[in-house]
Amino acid sequence: MSTRSRHEARWTDARATASGRLPRNQWWVLPLLLVGIAVVMFVAWRIYNGVDTVTYEVRQCQEPLTEDASWSEVQAAACDPVDASALPSVVLMRGVEPVEPDRSEGAVLAWEGWAVNSPEHSVQVRLEDPAQSIVIAEPTTEQLRTELTPDAADLRWGGFIGGRGPTEYWVLITPAAPDAP
Repeated sequence: MSTRSRHEARWTDARATASGRLPRNQWWVLPLLLVGIAVVMFVAWRIYNGVDTVTYEVRQCQEPLTEDASWSEVQAAACDPVDASALPSVVLMRGVEPVEPDRSEGAVLAWEGWAVNSPEHSVQVRLEDPAQSIVIAEPTTEQLRTELTPDAADLRWGGFIGGRGPTEYWVLITPAAPDAP
């Protein structure tokens, strides 16, 4: 009598007996595979969205700035850091959800675990006194990103920052000029 492997057809010889291991049910492979896929998807999402700490430094300028200003005009405007706790609020918007800063250190506000490459990245600034202009700048690339839009009282400002940006920004606030008598 001869033997045959399990992959051989039964009709090779009616008297042949099969040899080799029986297939084993390895149930633990499926949950392990699902966990592996979930981990890979999470890591890929974090890399694709550029999840990192984003900081905004609040600065008060002596001269008004616009979105079209050059970096030399920003330097000439004498924008000095101010304590961020003096402002009622600076929040980043994730869609329509306001997100408060995770920490505040002097003029710097920081948001941990922010998706830098997200298309929902916008900022909202509330002030106690009216401002003439608020511009968001990128100090690492020395360029202005966007000018925020005010409400009717010039106390609440907001605007879309855009995706794929740096992790460090400046909020350049130019206070409104006092009314002349």
